[in-house]
Amino acid sequence: MKKLLLISILTSVFLMFSINNAFAQCDFTVTNSQPFIEDFEGSTFECWTVETVGAGNWSTVAGTTSTVAAFSFTNVGDEARLISPVLDISGVDGATFSFSYAMMGFYDMDELVVSYRSSETDSWHTLGTYSISDYQNFFEETFTLTDLSATYQVSFLGRGLGGYMIFIDNIEITGEGGCARPVSLNATEISAFSATLGWSTTGNEESWVIDLNGQMINTDNQPFTVVDLEPQTDYTFSVKAICGDGAESEWATPTTFKTLCDVFVVTDNEPYFDDFESSDYFVCWQTEITSGIDNWVIDPGYLIVNNTAFFIWLGGEAMLFSQPLDITAVTNPTLTFRHKQLVGLNYGTVDQLIVAYRTDKNDSWHVLMNFTEPTDDWETVEVALPDPSATYQIVFDGIGHDAEGVYVDDVRVGNSADAVDEIQTIEAVVMPNPTNGKITVNANISNGNAMVYDMVGKQLLSEKIVDGLAEINLSDFANGVYFVKISDDNNMKTVKVVKR
Repeated sequence: MKKLLLISILTSVFLMFSINNAFAQCDFTVTNSQPFIEDFEGSTFECWTVETVGAGNWSTVAGTTSTVAAFSFTNVGDEARLISPVLDISGVDGATFSFSYAMMGFYDMDELVVSYRSSETDSWHTLGTYSISDYQNFFEETFTLTDLSATYQVSFLGRGLGGYMIFIDNIEITGEGGCARPVSLNATEISAFSATLGWSTTGNEESWVIDLNGQMINTDNQPFTVVDLEPQTDYTFSVKAICGDGAESEWATPTTFKTLCDVFVVTDNEPYFDDFESSDYFVCWQTEITSGIDNWVIDPGYLIVNNTAFFIWLGGEAMLFSQPLDITAVTNPTLTFRHKQLVGLNYGTVDQLIVAYRTDKNDSWHVLMNFTEPTDDWETVEVALPDPSATYQIVFDGIGHDAEGVYVDDVRVGNSADAVDEIQTIEAVVMPNPTNGKITVNANISNGNAMVYDMVGKQLLSEKIVDGLAEINLSDFANGVYFVKISDDNNMKTVKVVKR
């Protein structure tokens, strides 16, 4: 998470402040020792101006931890340009311009165009154009400015194209010999006990100070590897530069990372098992988006009794891989899991699940199984694990084909002799199907419930199952597709019903 959690900002959108759109005569001189900094923590856009097209606008928005500039619009095609004060940067040999930005969208993304001009009568020259969606993080950009003048301005043009909002923050223009704020903080090579921290440099720095969860670390190295960390722990770090003559930069926008879980030692008597019930988030699993915006989430699902790992189906690809497992002491290493892949209601397609392994993080993934056919209900799979190692990992790779997603549950690695039995599921028949009104549920359970849901997961009605039977009347509902979830205390089954 960066300086701002975007979802908190979105919920605070009604806290927007007003803007003075008249041209403001504010001047600021940038020197090597005096950068121009704007973090929008004031209540108004002091010395900034806004030019609008249609109903587009820029406003300051107060979130839970900071204030940012936010672009909003009413109609597609609305625009607004946020223009900086007049900056005199003629007295430096060069200048660095950095800022952070983020935007929200789903299928359609808005556009942010960042530009400069050397005077009020000059045309705008584009530095960068951005159109990307990320619901948690800010991105940071850095430019070397040209055409330096005594009447310099930068601008941020927001263009509404069907997304939600655009945010900018942490603007800084620093002279070439100045002490610039580090940007583009990142954590790589993360393990259970260490991580390598990196950031941008301009060449004027002599050293840096790292703030890691409140612990101050002085270093001459960039990147810098921190050790003796705790496994499965959240860390936040920021950095400031120390330059010549004792000059210090502003603190960088903080970023976060989480250390991995330690190796789980699997034995014949102690298998590894995860049914995803312990948390609303993955514990000791990692996700990696390969393409698109699809990802794996923990989702109880309105059609699923218990928590499962769920791959969203919008057409991308993402991997869910386990913590390292030491399976060298296991007699017959075996992977057992359950999965479900339903046919897409609109296109008749099915999302794909590839199961693979690697012996360590530097190994390539080796495919164990590839599931491309639909499963009407849970399917339990057992497969032997080759090439045992002390740093073994399993991956579930979901590939979306606009179907109904991929469910994975009850993942177990251990000795095949101890493999869990396939979980018994309810057998049920719903007749007639299709129907024009009344249906009968006939199930192999004595007592339970039959609940009807619409396509968006809203429960419409519920009937008791007595001696394996339940009568349901859909006469008052519109024609379309519904789901009947049949369940008792331990098991469930879902049947798709078409009403005509």
